[in-house]
Amino acid sequence: MKGIITGVVVSVLVAITAAADVVSDLRPAIRDAALQNGVDPVLMEAIIRHESGNATSHAARTKNNLAGIMGRRGQRIYANKEDCVRHLGSILAKYKARGRVTVAQIGRIYCQTRSPWASCVRSFMNNIRRGRWGDASIYDQPAVQKRGKS
Repeated sequence: MKGIITGVVVSVLVAITAAADVVSDLRPAIRDAALQNGVDPVLMEAIIRHESGNATSHAARTKNNLAGIMGRRGQRIYANKEDCVRHLGSILAKYKARGRVTVAQIGRIYCQTRSPWASCVRSFMNNIRRGRWGDASIYDQPAVQKRGKS
């Protein structure tokens, strides 16, 4: 009986966590930035999850900096989380243009340390693809074109 109750409680907590996941809520913005820049949205989400501790880091909460992006005076501040997502997309596009396409190649520039950054990002990518934070099939769908004024 105790095992059943524990299982139910864990299932409920997992469902609540998935529903309240800030990063998953940003998937449309991640998809759009990835498409615009020709980069992998799963890679973008994995970097965001790794760098921000699933959007719980101080920088994510107070600076809207989900990706650990540094500026001249420390971590950059963004007006909103979507601006950070767009900036990450443009950074990855620049890396791609220079031939940096694997997670290891990107990590050597992105984090500039000998940390296990690449293996952590790869692990996040695998978890995203397996549905750890809900259905990521939005990344397989084309972006909706926004209508501008004519």
